[in-house]
Amino acid sequence: MAEEEQELSRDQMFDILSSSRRRYTLYYLRQQMEPVQLTDLAEELAAWENDTTVEELSSQARKRVYVSLYQTHAPKLQEAGLITYDADTGEIALREDAPEVEPFISNGDDESKWYQYYGAVAFLNAVLVIAAIVGVPLLSAVNPLVIGLVVISSFLVLSIAHAVSMRRRKNNKTFDIGEP
Repeated sequence: MAEEEQELSRDQMFDILSSSRRRYTLYYLRQQMEPVQLTDLAEELAAWENDTTVEELSSQARKRVYVSLYQTHAPKLQEAGLITYDADTGEIALREDAPEVEPFISNGDDESKWYQYYGAVAFLNAVLVIAAIVGVPLLSAVNPLVIGLVVISSFLVLSIAHAVSMRRRKNNKTFDIGEP
């Protein structure tokens, strides 16, 4: 296979990502800074699939996941240009130039949190304004212009944080499949 980045069609990407083992593989490899051994990856995936720890895994569960990764999933992900895999050494890693998968598997959880942040800031600002209007001793002495600036500034800071978060997410080409 050529080392250059390849373009995957939407159908190819959905076919590749149709397997939870392949999605979990990409998720796990994305978290690693260095290549990992296929045996370590198999143990982590087996633990996730069996809702247990690596230490409590049976040898049968380890072997079942290892064999499917070795024979099916690692070669398919390598063929798609998403990972590098050396069957001789057992090393596997996410390719830096891998085709972008985030648009296909992102569940939008990162985005769904932002409405909560905006809601919390709106609520706190409403409490601040109401407290100033009602005459809470400390706030009634503050100039209404200052309170208005605090309200506007809080939304400005939150909007900037949201924009930075979106830009980082896009630039990092991360994907979110949820914690296994």
